Amino acid sequence: MRYSFALFLIAVIGFLTPAVGQQINLALHKPVTATSEDKQYPAKNVVDGIINRKSKWMTSSGKAPHILEIDLQKYCNINEVDVYTGIPEAERTPAETTQAAGFWSAKNFRMQYWDDSNWTDFPNAEVLENRLVHVKFTFSPVITTYKVRFVCDDGEPINIMEIEVLGTEAPNMPLPPQITSNIKVVPNMADKDASITVNPQVVGKSLKFVGYNQGYFFPGSNVSGWLEYSNINSVRVWATMNAFVPENSVNINNNLKDVQEFDRLKNELRQSPEKNRFIQWNKLYPLYTKMDSSSTNAMVFNYTLAELKRLHIQALLQMNTNDFNDTWGNKWKQWQRFYALAYYAAKTGDVTMFAMQNEPNHVASGPMKLNQWIGGMQIVSDAVHCAVQDVNKKYGKNLQAKFVGPVTAGQNTDWWAGVIKAIRTDYHGKQIDHDLIDIFSTHSYNSPAAGYVTRVNNIRKVITDNHPLGNPLPIVFTEIGRWMNAYLIDKEETMDSPSLFTEWAGIYANNMNNGAYGMWAFKFANTASETYPRGIKSGHHLTWQGRRIVEDAYTDLALGKHVKASSESAQWPAKNITDGNKSDLSAWHSDSTSAEKWLEIDLGKTQKLGSAVMYTGSAAGVFTGPDRVKKFKLQYWANNTWKDIPGTEEKNCKYVQVFQQFKQAVTTDKIRWVSTDAGVVKVREIKVFAADDGPSSKPDFNISGIQRTGEVVRLFAKGFKNELPLLQTQSTITDSGLDTYTSYDQEKQTYYMWLVQRGLFDYHLNINLAGLPIEAGTPVIAETVGPRSYGEVTGIYPVPNDKNIRLNLGQQSVTLLTITAQASNKQIIPPVADAFVAGGKMAKKNFGTVQTLQVALNASKPENNRVSYLDFKIPAAKISGAKRIILRVNGKVDQGVAPFRLHVYGIPGKVWEQQKLNWTNAPLLDPKEALITMLGNRLL
Repeated sequence: MRYSFALFLIAVIGFLTPAVGQQINLALHKPVTATSEDKQYPAKNVVDGIINRKSKWMTSSGKAPHILEIDLQKYCNINEVDVYTGIPEAERTPAETTQAAGFWSAKNFRMQYWDDSNWTDFPNAEVLENRLVHVKFTFSPVITTYKVRFVCDDGEPINIMEIEVLGTEAPNMPLPPQITSNIKVVPNMADKDASITVNPQVVGKSLKFVGYNQGYFFPGSNVSGWLEYSNINSVRVWATMNAFVPENSVNINNNLKDVQEFDRLKNELRQSPEKNRFIQWNKLYPLYTKMDSSSTNAMVFNYTLAELKRLHIQALLQMNTNDFNDTWGNKWKQWQRFYALAYYAAKTGDVTMFAMQNEPNHVASGPMKLNQWIGGMQIVSDAVHCAVQDVNKKYGKNLQAKFVGPVTAGQNTDWWAGVIKAIRTDYHGKQIDHDLIDIFSTHSYNSPAAGYVTRVNNIRKVITDNHPLGNPLPIVFTEIGRWMNAYLIDKEETMDSPSLFTEWAGIYANNMNNGAYGMWAFKFANTASETYPRGIKSGHHLTWQGRRIVEDAYTDLALGKHVKASSESAQWPAKNITDGNKSDLSAWHSDSTSAEKWLEIDLGKTQKLGSAVMYTGSAAGVFTGPDRVKKFKLQYWANNTWKDIPGTEEKNCKYVQVFQQFKQAVTTDKIRWVSTDAGVVKVREIKVFAADDGPSSKPDFNISGIQRTGEVVRLFAKGFKNELPLLQTQSTITDSGLDTYTSYDQEKQTYYMWLVQRGLFDYHLNINLAGLPIEAGTPVIAETVGPRSYGEVTGIYPVPNDKNIRLNLGQQSVTLLTITAQASNKQIIPPVADAFVAGGKMAKKNFGTVQTLQVALNASKPENNRVSYLDFKIPAAKISGAKRIILRVNGKVDQGVAPFRLHVYGIPGKVWEQQKLNWTNAPLLDPKEALITMLGNRLL
């Protein structure tokens, strides 16, 4: 018995203690160093062997890069690294289960090892746009090292539950040297001084294209005016092939057997592009003059092409269909369809850039197999190039066709490599002397500025490594965004948030520094879709989604009325939801039970109701916050029972502000809001409106304003489109949160400086321009997007004799400096006439003698609306010879401390008199609302 017991003990000990060469977690309980850590969630948690949300490392800073270093203390052979990030599925609360995949996970990271002299990336150990909780990297052969690093470029605080480093201790290796970690802990936020020196040496060039993805675009809207204001030089126009060249408009020949027959039909069609037996143009022309709503970018195609051509904005035509196969009948059908649309677009709008099938590798918008896409590329590239050649021949144009592809979603190096390998093989299967893709395109989301330091260079390497001749290609992002909608919709950040628009500015800077060819921001305006029925949050400009809803213009029948609730507390009483205050401080909070929650409003008398608006969650804007209520409905009291109001039930609401028009008016004296969300729910306000009171049913797709990210795009486009030379710009400080770039526009003889500060402190800059041929006295004009500015001119600084400009670059701000090469005389021109007008019952009153102009918007009281007019007498010769024209208006607001946004429009010609101007005769003013008309047509 004693002998067998000893054997049993030996067996147990052998099981618990790994034998030499057995794989173990080498990182377990080893020393760690991090750039920052939350006191509650220290960095040591990533090596404690516990994988759950309570035992994690969380950074205390949102500034990238986030670095965590693990000292293995001995040389080890590593064959696997496992990273656990986010929240495990089993540990999520009911509210968290509805969030998009990977919402809490680290998005963009890589693993590195110390090679005894440098930090080197583990092979194939980088993840972009991660949506997983568990990410595994394996290595063969093994990597020998004694230190590993996790490096994350996310521009927000991150959490990592565990990092496992699997392998064995390396035999017969000495102990590693003791080297102090060089990780830089996040610095304090004290203001800093920095010197910037600009030299004339050309070190690169700016982007060729700074563009937008299309939004709504049709006659009667003001989109053209806002596009002109944006300074961009390209728009990605969305065209679904089934809508623009349906199959019944081309020759279908399923019996086509071989490439010879294909070529014969193609050559016949090209002999007479506009009159042939194949393309039925009589079916196509009407499609281009009517509204197309086949995508989320409703438009009139002819109008879109004409306006972009008038504005000298190049279109990139995104032509979508994934109906490709390897039969010659299919190839002939698709060749005709793409040829027809490319021919018409080139002929009508001088379009030269064409793309095939958006995100073919995405499960939702494709999916297409790689070989299927390559076969399509061979046909479509040929079709669009032939179409443009034929337009040139018939109409004497000199357009150069560009096929843009593969328009992929996210990081997909296998797709990229496969496409590039086939880039010189045509549809005959023959090797050719030119590339089928002229511009390489992909999409990128969910990375901050730091994530783009090497992104373009990494893509370029994939291209050159796989190109038959090792050639590079121009690289563009046909969609780019800080966050994709599925993530942004659950964040309190908006496109106005400094943490977001400064990252946008850095993304442009870093991609330009890498030599990118172009970027198309997603998206020009917040269009609606089935997934986002009230509009996407990532629109740089705001629209009214077909109806202008300004609920403050309507009488709130619930205001001040008595409220009962399923539960309430002294701090968060139910009465807060009818007090007229939509702020976070005046809200009702339910209890935390899983039972149904409800709010009952007693209207005091029976009334006929037609609509309501509800504000839930946090006051993060008209779109959404992570704590919004997702499941709720409205009921009304009738015949001594509660009845559902048809059409008001929300099953997965994506918005904090929900305006609902009832399918049928209801008559009642009480209304009830009911939610089945688990946990505490938060409601800030509920408003109820009469059946005859509410938004107009007339569609209105006008742009109603611009967000700060849109102003960032505008300023960058102003100084860094059209491949301008970039000049050497050196800083005395190395800071990944500070961007400094300078371009020179020879035609305008103007320098532009791009200054971005993403930190939470001010930079006091000294900008040395002595190396540039700039005269003393030349004005330096600063335009800024910041926490209290929206892209307006924030300073004019004359260049002193020593050519050193001293400038304060505020925290989380973006500034464009405009500097003309030659000094100019400044002339101040006052207005010769000025007056404001008022609406409502004041519409016919003239205010021409009032000394102070007024600007105000009050939707509920039209007589309080104010619009001001200024008239300047400037000779045409002065305007044409002016280097810069700046409108300076001094004023103050009469309430609050928040900055106000003012829209300023230019009206050519003299069209009003100061002593006669009123609301009814004011030029280009909407007769009812404080809105300007004819923007983009008569108005600037």
